[in-house]
Amino acid sequence: ESLLIRFGERQLSHPWPPFRWIIQKGALEPKPAAEKRPHFGPGGVYPPVSAGILDAGTVWRAISRHVFEMGESEPDLVGLLLWATSKSGSARYLNASDELRGSLSQRLTSRLGDVADSVLRFIESQAGPSALALAVVCQVVFGEGQDTTLDAAAARMEQYHDNKPVSRGVGRTLGRAAQDAIADLGRPEDHRIAQHHLQLADDLLRQFRCEDHAYRNRLTLLGYEQRLARLGEQIVSAIEAPCESAIQRCEELQQHIANHQLAKVGRYQERALRTEMAVRLVRWLSRPSPSSPAFAELASLYFKELAFVDWARESICRGDEVPDLSKAFQQLDQVVFQRRSEFSQVFAKALVDWTSVGSKFAGICGVEDVLAQVVATVAAADNRVLVIVLDGMSWAVCHELLDDIRREHWFEATLDESSLPPLPVIATVPSVTNFSRATLLSGKLTNGDQGLEKRNFEDHPALKACCDRKNPPVLFHKKEATEGMRGVVGDDLSKAIVSEKNRVVGVVINAIDDFLSKGEQMPMLWTISRISPLGALLKLARDSGRVVILASDHGHVWHRQDARKFASETGSRWRLNAGPLEEGELVVSGSRVRDGREGNAVIVPWTEAIFYERQHNGYHGGATPQEMVCPLVILRDKSSAYSGLFPCEYPKPEWWTSAPTATALVETLSMPVLPKQRETLFDDMPEEPEESVRTDEAVKPVTTKDWIKRLLASQAYKDQKGMIRRHAPEDALIQSSLEALDANGGIMTPAAFAKAADLPPARLDPLIAQMKRLLNVDGYEILTLNRNENKVELNVAKLKRQFDLD
Repeated sequence: ESLLIRFGERQLSHPWPPFRWIIQKGALEPKPAAEKRPHFGPGGVYPPVSAGILDAGTVWRAISRHVFEMGESEPDLVGLLLWATSKSGSARYLNASDELRGSLSQRLTSRLGDVADSVLRFIESQAGPSALALAVVCQVVFGEGQDTTLDAAAARMEQYHDNKPVSRGVGRTLGRAAQDAIADLGRPEDHRIAQHHLQLADDLLRQFRCEDHAYRNRLTLLGYEQRLARLGEQIVSAIEAPCESAIQRCEELQQHIANHQLAKVGRYQERALRTEMAVRLVRWLSRPSPSSPAFAELASLYFKELAFVDWARESICRGDEVPDLSKAFQQLDQVVFQRRSEFSQVFAKALVDWTSVGSKFAGICGVEDVLAQVVATVAAADNRVLVIVLDGMSWAVCHELLDDIRREHWFEATLDESSLPPLPVIATVPSVTNFSRATLLSGKLTNGDQGLEKRNFEDHPALKACCDRKNPPVLFHKKEATEGMRGVVGDDLSKAIVSEKNRVVGVVINAIDDFLSKGEQMPMLWTISRISPLGALLKLARDSGRVVILASDHGHVWHRQDARKFASETGSRWRLNAGPLEEGELVVSGSRVRDGREGNAVIVPWTEAIFYERQHNGYHGGATPQEMVCPLVILRDKSSAYSGLFPCEYPKPEWWTSAPTATALVETLSMPVLPKQRETLFDDMPEEPEESVRTDEAVKPVTTKDWIKRLLASQAYKDQKGMIRRHAPEDALIQSSLEALDANGGIMTPAAFAKAADLPPARLDPLIAQMKRLLNVDGYEILTLNRNENKVELNVAKLKRQFDLD
């Protein structure tokens, strides 16, 4: 039973026990041996060999498909793992003859290396269905570093490996393959299958008595929660003994969490984001306490820095499911609260002084001045304006919302030629809707309801002066702005925004204030989609070329579990100036103060740990900077033409992002170079001796330019580029971009990257999108653009692995 083929000047014989093959007129027809074997192709005849020469690849593709049910082609390592875990795969292999199993083992090992032999050993040890889980366990047992517990676990694993040890190199390769195999099972229909294998991996870790090291894997729930717990312990250490090394260790452990597969999925992703916020607060605590005697500087300091603290600490106040992390969050929240309270007290005392002397210091804008100084000025510069008042929006919520708005290609603007943001806006005292919002929309200090707001807005002298007499300013409230409960923009509002005749249109959205009035405690991520109908309004504004002015009448403080409740007949955060002051309260008096009874003095709390009415999600009316400093943001869309506006930015504070030089936790699994894939039946023949290689020459290190050139010349890169059907970036541009990133340690700010790549900023996002399509093979995050952290990042090590450049 042999196949005779005439090839060149040699006649070679290649034994093939399972089949008797006949080549006739270019067709390959299998003839079963004496014993019955299910080796037939469709219809009992294999298709003709296209090249007219039978090669090993054709034979093994047929065997892989019809004998072992491996699919249309020979498997790679990931496919081999997934095949081993299937019932049919293990059964087919175990039911095959010893001779055929030996041939398959030889073939796979020649193509994939010793790791293929290990997968087959799993099957032979009746552990085929656990092969993928065992590969996940290898991430723990054979990762970087070693100790006696892991050595013992490796010994216990041998029972599933034909009682033979798994070498460290094979174990690491299996761990790497497990990562890709689970990713292949990431489709919704395969989600439960992936979860089954990951749960089995956690069970095996317990069986091998190395579950305390589960954090070394980046796939399972046990590993994810251990990473969370380790960060929690380190946060406590950083709080109790603050130092630069403790903060850096927190950053490393948080990156360890972000690298876990679960950190990109659903609620686990939200938990990862909370850890990022916690580390930001740890960094903030290491900075000097901000202070200034001037009220204008305090107000500016709040929206530029302290509002980010409030955004971050709101994320962690509800704890976590992992006790160690939850304890750390609670302890961190208390420390941050104490320090924030010091600033709030200084701010409130400065507010008292500012209010008592007439509230007309430079560098501050009252809500009563917004229409005249901002809205009318923008409209007078020949711009059509849409004013969106988000009732109750604090600067913490505004910063979070702006992150989402920027993704819709809106950009902040200012009226100042020096590109400084608009002045801080201060609410009335008390900072409640019927005082502060009525004042904002009236352009003067007043107290009233929606009817008063609408009349005063549409009759405002400065606004009317900017508008056509037949089309004065128009204001829409909640019921007028939408149709029904679904939040669809009403026809009248849509027509007003799109119309070229209506110069100034205003709309009030109550989504944030309505959420504050609810009693249930629930987290909220503030995005465009959460605030109906904000998204539709922004689209209408873009389509009609309007400037958007986001404004708020007051902010808010969130409910604290340790807050004290005092009795009051007036509001949830203010009371009449009568009776003794409690700790945490003060009296504010002046022309900007309204008590609803012709008085100009009220008692308000300066601490967020006091409320006067029944418990809500949040409160407003007090004297904290969260309540008193109102957001005001001018937005422009670059696709439209505006006049009188200048670009400006609301940069995040330095402590918001870690230093680019911070050491990241390395958790890579080395991938050995696999043997050359064999192609023909003659590959099993002894090879011709190769020309000897001189060993007296030193190996030259690969330079940055070398690996980039090898990337651009690789077939994998060309295949990726071929998938971009239109306007693929030039190789020269990709090369210069990669060289710039590599020269800067893989991390640059978007502005610096655009400058290094010689690009205008407007082309940065499209270039990054195209580069991600080229480089982010199989969804791996090799190149990322993070606007929140203001950085472009290239993972060079991962890129080299994905394109086989190591």
